[in-house]
Amino acid sequence: MDKLFCPASWIILAAVMIIIEIITLGLSSIWFAAGAIGSAITAAFDGPEWLQVVVFVVVSTVFLLLLKPLAKKKLNVKVVPTNAQSLIGTRVKVLKLTDKPGIAVTRINDVEWRILFEGEMQVGDELIVDDISGTKLLCKSEFERSVFDQ
Repeated sequence: MDKLFCPASWIILAAVMIIIEIITLGLSSIWFAAGAIGSAITAAFDGPEWLQVVVFVVVSTVFLLLLKPLAKKKLNVKVVPTNAQSLIGTRVKVLKLTDKPGIAVTRINDVEWRILFEGEMQVGDELIVDDISGTKLLCKSEFERSVFDQ
């Protein structure tokens, strides 16, 4: 039996894949560990080398394509928005209008932001942050948000 295609080689490969998975935590290499375990079982029953490789590829592919979406769905904890993304949905007050139509200025936590909006606004009007594009807050009035987002 060739030393490259023995059960121990496949188990070592599986262990390396599991270690990589533990380090990265990205559900990227665990599927190949499953394929290596399948190939180790095939090698333990004296399966030919070509069959061991086929089992590795097939098992890895099946686990990757079928189980990865399920695992991601179950393991993904709700991501808490951080930094600027946490501003989406907050109310902002127009502090200053610029000379360009549809652009105003607001202040959030001592940081000035440019606001992009549609329609007519006046200083003091409140808008809701709908999205962020670079350094600009894309805002809608509460009316626009309730009518158009239904």
